[in-house]
Amino acid sequence: MAVPVVFLGFLGLSFAILWFITKYDNPMSTGESVTIDFSSACLEDSLPFLSERARQVGMPVQLDQGSMTTTLPSIPNAREHVPALLTTPGRLIVTSDGFSASNEQFEDIAIDLDKAGMPETLIKFDADTRAAIKTLDDEAELQPTLDGVDLATVRASLVKEEGILALHSGDGKTADRMQRAADRAIVLAHGPLPCVVKTSGVRSTEKNKQ
Repeated sequence: MAVPVVFLGFLGLSFAILWFITKYDNPMSTGESVTIDFSSACLEDSLPFLSERARQVGMPVQLDQGSMTTTLPSIPNAREHVPALLTTPGRLIVTSDGFSASNEQFEDIAIDLDKAGMPETLIKFDADTRAAIKTLDDEAELQPTLDGVDLATVRASLVKEEGILALHSGDGKTADRMQRAADRAIVLAHGPLPCVVKTSGVRSTEKNKQ
């Protein structure tokens, strides 16, 4: 069963879509209550990005300087997975011969299932970038690079009609691919971070200790 593409505006991913095709099992987190401590040279500027990513997953956010008190989603290894997701740099560069685009040229982000029922992260470019892509040869390959890692290339002819680039979710189990597609969508919709942010600790709140 296919899920229709839903673009809700920049920074406007739908909880309903994430809930339907990923392991995020509830629009509001119901897992462990923790405090995540962050460290960064640009922490003040980064906190809004970290907060928006957390809220997208359904996590309540309470900030105290460089710490976020929240409730994790009920997913495996949430203590490791969620802080890594929140602090992912999220810089995507798409290049081809004579063409280059990055986060600043993204108009919308969504996730969908392809014809084989596998998840993919969708990026809709802005009008100027869509026009530039139409000048490329149909057989030209667009190379997406996320945080320095090359992803699968996409033929320009597949992007020209609607100006939408589909990021393949990679290999592995279907559940892992769904998680990867959703994580990428969250990171790309709420980023990139202005500089490197690290997690300096994850600790249970007093609520959990009682």
